[in-house]
Amino acid sequence: MKATKIQILVIGGGYAGIMAALRLAGKSRNPSTEVTLINFMDSFIQRPLIVSLVADQKTPEKSIRGMLHGSRVTFKQGWVSGIDPLRKIVTVMPQSGKQDFSYDYLIYTLGSGIDQDSVPGIGKYAYLVNPYGPRSVVELRQRLVELSATSGIVVVAGGGPTGIEVATEIKARYPNLRVSLVTEGEFGAFRGKNVEKHLRQAFLEQGIPLYEHKSITAVKEREIVMAGGEAISFDVCVWAGGFRPPTLARQAGLAVNPLGQILIDPFGRSISHPDIFAAGDSAHPALETGVPMRMGLFAALTLAAHAADNLIATIYSMPMKPLSFSYYGQGMTLGPEDAVGYLTYPDDRPRGPVFRGKLAVWIRGFAVWLVASLLEIERRRPGSYFWLRGPRPGKDSVRSQRSPRKLQEQLDR
Repeated sequence: MKATKIQILVIGGGYAGIMAALRLAGKSRNPSTEVTLINFMDSFIQRPLIVSLVADQKTPEKSIRGMLHGSRVTFKQGWVSGIDPLRKIVTVMPQSGKQDFSYDYLIYTLGSGIDQDSVPGIGKYAYLVNPYGPRSVVELRQRLVELSATSGIVVVAGGGPTGIEVATEIKARYPNLRVSLVTEGEFGAFRGKNVEKHLRQAFLEQGIPLYEHKSITAVKEREIVMAGGEAISFDVCVWAGGFRPPTLARQAGLAVNPLGQILIDPFGRSISHPDIFAAGDSAHPALETGVPMRMGLFAALTLAAHAADNLIATIYSMPMKPLSFSYYGQGMTLGPEDAVGYLTYPDDRPRGPVFRGKLAVWIRGFAVWLVASLLEIERRRPGSYFWLRGPRPGKDSVRSQRSPRKLQEQLDR
């Protein structure tokens, strides 16, 4: 008698989606387990390299089909337009018509994009740090080339890593432009005083003015408006004010946090729909893990591998393992000739020396290359990706991991 087929869908073809699909297909030796990856295009986007597009550089493009070649993963191209958790169906819009895919288990890895809804006028008047779509970095680059013949004004909104990288890249590539950065809080404070000092020094050296503690209330055609009525004029506004996952999970009735991320248990499952696993920017632990969880490539890869391992354990009726991991470090570019890097082991707190200049540029470049290479290594040697276990979570969290009832009680407090 033939074994019953197990249909596993992975939606989203970023770092998390490809890691989860490759690990599932490679570690599950049962031919009755079918893994299908669905993404809206056949191009793998390397997020750390998107900023370089504003300088007319070409980022290396990879075909998702090519990255999956030789694995047991089936690739389907189309836009995921809906999820029906009760019927276990994902609706996909390919180039023509629509198609429903049924699943036994689903891994949700749709990632995140620039938040365009937090302030009126972003989508209409600001450029976005996106590789595709309207007012993307490709259109931004064309506008910057036009503007570089003058001493035009560029305002970058957002003081996080993305805003910092965009502002310094534009200033370095188009030195004739007057670039400034607006941030809601204190500039660079998200990584402590030691890192902040280096970031401020870089902006001072490059002549990029800072507008701190400024809450933007509207983006208009030629100016941004702050609380209190103050306005800053611009020729180009680049919005880098934070990322937000798509609304699909909320619309499907999954339990999400205020940002819209799927709340997952220590094993990577949705707390409301345990046959749905989630990883990457679209997921967030419902309970304390021992380290803070932020959107980033390392967290995405780790959550994806963790979810895949526990899904395989579920299929084979083996014990699942709760999440535990450590961060290693973080780096930000400060233009093509400068960067800042620092260690964050194990709890994501900067410690030790801060690297700057050519050394930091090389270290960050190596890290970006390594992260992309990990996917190829996983394809060739399934299960090879590993991570160091991190600080232990609190006692209440550990107890809740063993009992769904206690998990729900803790979340309801």
